Amino acid sequence: MGLFDRFKKNEKNSSEAVKERNYEEWSDIVYARSNLDMDNAVQRREYVENCLQQMAEASRELDSLQFEYRTVTSYLRDMEEIDALPPEQRAEVNQCAAKIKESQIQRDQFMNRKSRMTDVEFERMERLQREARKGAENLAEAESYQKKVKNDLRRLDNEHEGFLYREEELETSINVSAKLIIVVAVMLVIALVALYIVGQVLELDVLYGYMAACLFASVMIVFLFFKNEEYKKELKRLKSDITRLIQLQNTVKIRYVNNKNLIDYLCLKFGVSSARELDKLYDKFLEERKERQKNADAERRMDENQKDLVYMLGHYRIQDPEIWIHQVDALLDHKEEVEIRHNLNGRRQSLRQRMDYNRNVVAGNAKHEIEELVKMYPAYAQEIIDMVGRYEEMYPGI
Repeated sequence: MGLFDRFKKNEKNSSEAVKERNYEEWSDIVYARSNLDMDNAVQRREYVENCLQQMAEASRELDSLQFEYRTVTSYLRDMEEIDALPPEQRAEVNQCAAKIKESQIQRDQFMNRKSRMTDVEFERMERLQREARKGAENLAEAESYQKKVKNDLRRLDNEHEGFLYREEELETSINVSAKLIIVVAVMLVIALVALYIVGQVLELDVLYGYMAACLFASVMIVFLFFKNEEYKKELKRLKSDITRLIQLQNTVKIRYVNNKNLIDYLCLKFGVSSARELDKLYDKFLEERKERQKNADAERRMDENQKDLVYMLGHYRIQDPEIWIHQVDALLDHKEEVEIRHNLNGRRQSLRQRMDYNRNVVAGNAKHEIEELVKMYPAYAQEIIDMVGRYEEMYPGI
């Protein structure tokens, strides 16, 4: 043992010694009249009254202790009576106690089981049990339909995005073709002017040039015009398709929202988050209902056996038979009985010590002090006796 450990041990022993010394000092009642002026009526009466108050306090404490002492003694006497029962009667008592113990074990197992439902969950499922299976089917159908609607909405969104992209392409193509028609017309004018200048300057015949330029420009303009019209027709059809697609999307969205609201309502109604959870909860409820019924039967049997035990022990002259329904282990296990008997003996010894302290130390010393005052101060004897008489009327037990 190290120095620090020895210091801690010495400190602990010193602390315990101080506590023991304090208890001895505080439990010792000391009477000091050295500073008391008995000729002073106020001091004299206060001193005598203090002694009488101590006696009254001791009397009240004794009444409480004696009641508890009689109760503990009655328990011990009952244990002796039970131990003295004939074998046939004791066997009946033990058989009844064993049934109570079995019911208690079943109750404890029921209360400590892991799969236990809360009272709120059980009461809700009990209220909705007729709708639970159908509700689970409806919820499963709604969840399946919800997946299909989500897929349809994703497909429609992708299709809508494709239409919008094509619409943008067509609008661009229409703008480009219109600009190309203007470009071709401008180029035709430029070509004709160029041919005219070349013919005048070089004195050449540019008739075929005019014809070729006009032919090429005409073909290009006609081609671009018809292409532009084709783009416009396709754009018109596309916008009509987009309108129908949007209407279809709105219809599917309404179905999605209504179905989602149905799922949310069913989940809220049954206190679950999915059909699978509702199925599990219902199966759990059926098991819980079975367990609760078994527990109710066990409680009923235990109540009946407890009444039988109380009646039986009362018939065998046991003073307090009701207490044995709470300690059936002592009837079935000798070690448990010895432990309870040891505890009761310890309690009775403690009660005797407290009774002796209040009777001999508190009340006895106070009574002796008053008697000493009457002897030492005969001039005030009658006054002191009168004070004692008044206290005896108020507290008859002192």
